[in-house]
Amino acid sequence: IAALMAPFGAALGLIAERTGPIEVLLPTVGSVRARVGEAVARWPLQPHIVEGEADKFAAFRLARAALAASGTVTLELALAGTPMVVAYKVDALARHLRFLVEVPSIVLANLVLGREIIPELIQEQVTPDRLARALLPLLSDTPVRRAQIEALAAIPELMAPPATSPSAAAAAIVLDHARRYRALDQPRSDTGL
Repeated sequence: IAALMAPFGAALGLIAERTGPIEVLLPTVGSVRARVGEAVARWPLQPHIVEGEADKFAAFRLARAALAASGTVTLELALAGTPMVVAYKVDALARHLRFLVEVPSIVLANLVLGREIIPELIQEQVTPDRLARALLPLLSDTPVRRAQIEALAAIPELMAPPATSPSAAAAAIVLDHARRYRALDQPRSDTGL
C-alpha cells in the first residue's frame, strides 16, 4: 500500500483541481494509523482519517466513489455498493513473478461478477493522471457509474452462502472441479468423439 500512497494523493489533487473541492475519507486500522498520517501529510488535500470497522463501513456507504488498493477492501466496497477504481503496485521482486498469476482480474468483485466492470490499474499504469481519469466518471451521474452500481447490486446475492450446509457446498464444489479436470484430461480423437 505504501507504493500507492503518493499516486493516490496526487490523483485526488488532480480531481480536486478539475471538479472543485472534494472531501476524502480514508479508512485505516490503528496499527498503521501513524504511518498513514505521515504519508497523507504530503498530499495536496488532507483526508479525514477514520478508524474502526463501523467507521470504515460508514465511509463506504457515504462515498460517491472509491480509489482502492487491490485486496479484500474491494469486496467490502462492492458489498456496500460503492463504485470504485482499483490499483495494485508491488516491489521489483514481486513484479518479476507476475507471470505466475493467471487470473482474469485482480479485483475480487470482478471475479465474483465474472466480468471486468471495475477498472484496475496495475504497476506502470498506476499514475496520478490515469487514476484521476478512471475515477472522474464515477463522481457524477454517468453511464460508467450507473453500470458499476447496477453490477455491484448483484454481489450480495452472488456471495450468499448456498441453501445447503457449508460442508455439502464445499463437497459439491470439489466434485464439480474434479469432474471438469477429469474431462480435460480425457484423450480426444480427431473425430471429436
